[in-house]
Amino acid sequence: MTTLLVTGFGPFPGWERNPTPAMVKAVTALRLPGVRIVGHVFNTVYAEVERDLPALIARHRPDAVLLFGLAGRTGHVRIEKHAHNVTTRRVPDASGAFHASADIRADAAWRVPTGFACGPLVARLRRAGLNARPSPSAGDYLCNFSYWLALEAVARHEVKRALFVHVPLPLPMGRSARGAFTRRMTTADLAAVAREAAAAITGRSAYFTKPLRRPLAHSARP
Repeated sequence: MTTLLVTGFGPFPGWERNPTPAMVKAVTALRLPGVRIVGHVFNTVYAEVERDLPALIARHRPDAVLLFGLAGRTGHVRIEKHAHNVTTRRVPDASGAFHASADIRADAAWRVPTGFACGPLVARLRRAGLNARPSPSAGDYLCNFSYWLALEAVARHEVKRALFVHVPLPLPMGRSARGAFTRRMTTADLAAVAREAAAAITGRSAYFTKPLRRPLAHSARP
C-alpha cells in the first residue's frame, strides 16, 4: 500500500480566497489502486507548518507528499522544481508573524531540488490544454517553506518523493478556456490538475479512471 499525504493552505494576508483546500478534497475523493490518501489543510502560519508537517509525516509515514499553494498573481500552473533556503521579510503569515530568520536553515544549501520528474506531468497537463509550466522557484513564503520541510524529509529518507504545485486563482464562474492557455482556469480545472498530480506522484497515471482531455473548441467560451 502506498500512502500519499496531500496538503493545501488556508487564507493569508491579501488573499482571502484560497482554492487549494478544494484541491485537497478532490484528491482525497480519488480511488487510486493501492493508494491510501491523507489530506490536510494548513493554517498559513510558519509555526504551525513547522510543527504539523513533520508530525503528519511521522504519524502517517507517507511514501509521497504533494503540496498545493496559491500563486495569485500567476496565470498558469507552476510545477515547482526547487525549494530555496529563504523566507520573506515583506509579508507576514496569517498570524501576523514572520519566520525567525531570513534563512530556513542556517548554513544549509541555498536550494534543494525535488527528485520527482516534473517534465512528464507538465507535458500531460499541457496536452489537456491546461497552462502548466515548470518553475525554478517556489518563492519565499509559506509555500516554499513547506516544500523545504518536505524535501528535508526526503533527504532523511522519511518520504520517497515530494512535489509542490502552485496554482492561479480560478474564475469565480464561467467556462474554462482550456487550450487557449489564458488565465481563465476554473475550479474544475484545478481539481483536474490536483487529481493528475496525485496520480503522477504515486505512479498511478496509467490507472487514472478519467484521463484529462482537451475540450472541444466551442466549449472554450467564458
